[in-house]
This record gives sequence, structure tokens and C-alpha cells, in this order.
Amino acid sequence: MTQTALLLLALAPAAVQPAAEPAVVQALPQTATPASQQDAATVVLPDVEVTAARRGVALGGQEPIVSYDAAQIQAFGATNIGELVTLLEAQTRSARGGSPVFLVNGRRISGFREIRGIPPEAIERFDVLPEETALSYGYSANQRVVNIVLKADFKSLTASVNVSRPEQGGRTTTASENNVLRIAGSDRWSLDINGTTSNTLFETERNIDRTASGVLFDGRGNITGLGGIPRAGQVNPANTGIDPALSALAGSTVYVAGVPVSAATGAPTLSDFVSTAGVANTGDLNAYRTLLPQTDQASIAGTYKHDLNDKVGMTLSGSLEDSSSFSYLGLPGVTLTLPSANPFSPFGDDVLLYRYVDRPDALTRQTDTRTIGLGTVFDGYLGDWRWTATGDYNRVTTDTSTGRGLDAAALQAAITANDPSVNPFGDIGGRVTERARDTAHSTAQTATGELVLNGRPFELPAGEVTSTFKVGAGYQSLDSESVRGGVSIDRSQSRNSGSVQANFDLPISNVDRGVLPKIGDLSANLNLAYQELSDFGGVSSVGAGLNWSPVQRLSLSANYSDEGKAPTVQQLNDPTVATPNTPVFDFNTNQTVEITQITGGDPNLKAEDRRILKLGVNWQPVSDKDFRLNLAYTRTEADNEIASFPAITPDLEAALPDRFVRDANGDLVSIDARPLNFFKREQQDVQWGFNFSRPFGKADPSLAGRGPGG
Repeated sequence: MTQTALLLLALAPAAVQPAAEPAVVQALPQTATPASQQDAATVVLPDVEVTAARRGVALGGQEPIVSYDAAQIQAFGATNIGELVTLLEAQTRSARGGSPVFLVNGRRISGFREIRGIPPEAIERFDVLPEETALSYGYSANQRVVNIVLKADFKSLTASVNVSRPEQGGRTTTASENNVLRIAGSDRWSLDINGTTSNTLFETERNIDRTASGVLFDGRGNITGLGGIPRAGQVNPANTGIDPALSALAGSTVYVAGVPVSAATGAPTLSDFVSTAGVANTGDLNAYRTLLPQTDQASIAGTYKHDLNDKVGMTLSGSLEDSSSFSYLGLPGVTLTLPSANPFSPFGDDVLLYRYVDRPDALTRQTDTRTIGLGTVFDGYLGDWRWTATGDYNRVTTDTSTGRGLDAAALQAAITANDPSVNPFGDIGGRVTERARDTAHSTAQTATGELVLNGRPFELPAGEVTSTFKVGAGYQSLDSESVRGGVSIDRSQSRNSGSVQANFDLPISNVDRGVLPKIGDLSANLNLAYQELSDFGGVSSVGAGLNWSPVQRLSLSANYSDEGKAPTVQQLNDPTVATPNTPVFDFNTNQTVEITQITGGDPNLKAEDRRILKLGVNWQPVSDKDFRLNLAYTRTEADNEIASFPAITPDLEAALPDRFVRDANGDLVSIDARPLNFFKREQQDVQWGFNFSRPFGKADPSLAGRGPGG
């Protein structure tokens, strides 16, 4: 009896959580124990310490910038991981400019689509780690790492519909997101079916005033002389305005006059224009102009994860998305020359008539995009080395159709011929034809494959050296065809790429091992990368850093990198698209004018070179409080930086005169806003913040022991 009891007591500490107190077994009463066993009745067992590693910890040994548990995550009120990441954008954004890298349970995934629709209730822990952690997974050190640890057993069916609309009318957006998720140990599968639709938001639904834009077009029309309207401060004696006789009636020189309402039904007289002398009609400047287009989007995505055996895991994912947008670019305008001999002209001189035509379909833009994505991940162990093989394929097809306005050549010929049946102030919609639309079609394809190895090749006195090696290959292609003004431009570009990367973390001092303990924990990092592009050449990157923890709960880091970056295939080869009636502010005339803006790719772009210095601090002042402070200073110097076209200024036009087109009067007509290389850019960023979390109230005992997903 006694021996059995001792055996059970001796086994009990094995179930004790991380550290068990010494177990002391007292002797049973003498009456129940033979004398021969009295000396062995009191047994002091040795301490038994069970150490359990946190599940799903990311590689690299970096402390999280911020970490959220399940209760904290639910407090954000997000409906899925995609929404949660948006809410935490300030924490996940890197000052170096890269978007975050996502892991699940400390392992690489096939892409964000694999986890986007997962409900936050399935998350056990959400860690945001510094950029240096990305190196341990074969990524570049310009991205923070988000490690999402999922619950071990969870299932859910989520359906949500969200309708948003401003109080005073306008754009209504309806979004439906639906997800099915099942997690059973190492197996996981999910299915997302989503849809979003938004109606058009017009300028007329917002208080936008274009009367100061200087645009002379209107539905009824405006009249000017052939010399136009002189600019402020300019004097041209040859410009006598519309008609000296009208100026005499009005009492001053008249350069512009709105067409009266009565002119639509019959020939107007000169006196009909006196009431509108010097005042332009502006009632239709905002007609059929969209601030936000009508959009429709539908997508379906699925993921299946399964361990093939005790060493190899597999993840398959796929997605299909179709989206479209439709926008109005305003009413099309025509400029007509009205001869003095025309039966509908009361003027003694030839004049110009500026009119909008009620044909909004002639200036619209339709864009349709279809996206297919496939991804796979295989990972496992080869001895003590952890390997991960990823593959990804994406195909994006985009079709754009843009209206170019109306052709008024036949109407002008009838007016010039003084046809009495053609009233230029009346309904002219049936006498103009729509110009051939500009079109652009592009097909972009990317296929990538990478193999990443993580291991500890040897050991130093302060600890094991950890290393990451990556080899990758990729293929990109972009085929585009654009038709502008009847001129077709075809482009086809492909790119084969190969890359290698190596990262080493070397421990220098370690308090636990007694190696230079007065220094604290100190480690160094070295990373090298090279990428060869078939259409561009090679670009390389090198970086080094130090991570120092002088005392517990305080970590300091310093990192420097010199990175080369080639322009993307899209930046080089996107189809050229011209957008008419784009409003911009012209600093030369101090007016908002409507121009044709040209966008697309620029085949003359160069590779950029960035030198980045980052200093970081992460501090948890009190051990038993969930309170963290973090600070990061980043200095970036970039040569030949690739960027989109900046805000328009006089200095920019002086530096890039070939990007601006002006007419004979000096009015801005078009801007080439395709991407370009900046000679040099210097930028300094300071990111700081704190995270504090504390529960309120008392825990509900009835919830204790409830399983995950319950």
C-alpha cells in the first residue's frame, strides 16, 4: 500500500507546470507501517522542471514589437484577419516602406489570400516582429513580420453583410464576406466567398465649385471672339472682344457672353446677349463627373493544409477575382466657329462657340480586371535543417476603354455653309459622332519558386549560429496593347530572374551561458543578397546589424543596409492610358485647368539604390504589466529612386519640360505622369508608440475550461 502511494506521488511532479516546488512525502503513522520501513518513509524528491516552448514562435530570436493574445484581438471588433491587419496598420507598417510579411504558426504561407478571411476568434496570438526577423525567412529587411498563431482546434462559419452610406446621400457600398474554416491540429481548410458593390459618386453630390476653373464650356454655350479672353494683366489692342457693337451696348469691352435660353428655339438678337455680357454660363461644369466610380467585385478563395507525414507539411491555395469599374469623365465639349453671315449669328464678326453636348457616354471609362492566383507551400525537416519550398502563380488581365469625346466636323461644315436648318444653339446631339474610343489591354503573369533552408551549422561560446539560405527563380511577363487616337502601340516584355540570399546571426555574449555576462545579450547579423534579371541585369544588397539586450525586457538594435532595386515589369511596360478632363492646378496661370493626363509604364527607368540606417528600442518597463514602449529611427538615402509623378510645381515643369505640353497661348494641355527616377532623396523617419493592455472586471468561472472556438 505504502509503496504504491509513493510511486504515485513520485510520478505526480511530471505533470506540474513549468517549475514544481520540491515534493516532500511524509511518513505514514507507525501503526500502519512496519518498523523496517520507517527509515525510508520520508522521501525528498528532486526538483522537476518542465519547460514548454511557446507554440508557433517565429525564427530569429527577436522580441515582438507588440504581441496580442486572443482576448486583446477580440477587443478590436474585426470580422476577419484582413480587417484586423487594417486596424493595426500603424504597428505593421515599416518605416523602410515595405508591406508586412505574414506567417502562420511561425511558418511561411503561400500568400495573404490564404488567411485573409479567417475570423479573429481563431487566433491564439498575434505577434508583430521587427524587420530583421524577415531575413530568417528569406525576405528582405524592409518588411515587418506578422506571426499569426492559430488555435489548435477550431471551426466556424462566418457570414457578414455591411452597408455603408453617408447621411446626405451619395455613394452606397454593400459588402458581403463569407468564410468557412476548420482547424484540426495540423490540418486546416478554409473557403472565402466575397462580393462588394458601390454605386457612382458624382461631383454634383458634393459641394465642388468649378466656376473659377476658366472652362468656357456649358450646355447652353458661351461666346468669345477669335482672340479669346485675355489673361489678367495682359493688354492686346488687336483683341476687340466679341463684337464692338455688343461692347457699346454693354458699356465696356465684352470678351465672353453666355448664350441666352431663348437662342435654343430661334435666332437671337444682339440685345439678347447684353444681359449675359461678361458672364459665362457655368451650370454644367460638374455634370456627369464622378469623384468615385461605380465598382463591382466578386472573389472566391480556398486553402487546404495537411501534413503528409510526421516531417513534411503541404499547403495549397487558390483564388479567382473579377472586378470592374465605370466612371464618367464629364460632358464632351465641342468648339465651333460661327461665321458672322450665319443666320443664327447676331454678331458682326466671326466668333467661337463653346458648348457641351448631352452625350455623357462619349466620355466614360470602363475597366475590367480578372485575377487568378495559385500558391503552394511544402515544408519539413532534413536532419536538423528546416526547409520550406514555395510556389506561386498569378495572372492578371485588364481591359480599359476610354471615351475621347465627339467629332463635330460635319456640324462645323453645316454651320460654315450657313445651313438655315442647323441652329448651333439648339439640339446638336444628333449632328455629332462619337470618336473611336481609346483602348488598353494588358496581361500580366508571374510565376515564382523559392527554397529556404534554416539551420544551426555550428556553435560559438555564446550560443549557436543560426543561418538562412534562400534560392529562388521567377518568371514575369507583361503583354500590352493600347490604341490612342487610332494609333496602336504594342509592347511585350518578359523577365526571368534568379536570386540567392544568405543570412547569419552570430551570438557574441550571453548572460545565461556566462559569456561576457556584464555586457548582456549581444548578437550580430550579416545578410547578403543578389538578384539577376534577364531584361535588366544584376542588383545586389548587403546588410549588417547588432541586437543588444543589456538588461531584461530592454532590447536595442542597429542595422545598416545597401539595397539595389530594379523597376518592375509594370513600371517599365504598363500600357499607356490617356485620361481627358483631368483637373489640375496650373501655377503659371494660377487657375485650375482640365488636361489630358497620360499614365502607364516608362521603358527608360533605371535601377535605384537605397542606403538605410535603422536604430530601434523596445522596452517593457514592468515585468508583470503588459506595457511596451518602442522607438525606431530610420534614415534613408536613395539614388535614382523610382516613384510616381509628383505634385505639379513650376520647379518640376522647369526640370522636366518634355513632360508638359502647352498650346500657343501657353495654356496647359497635357501632362505625362508616368513614373520616373528621382536623382536623390533623403528621408528621416521616427516611429514611436506604446502598447498597454489590461483586463477589466473579474473572470467568469463558468467559462473556465471551455474549449477553443467555443
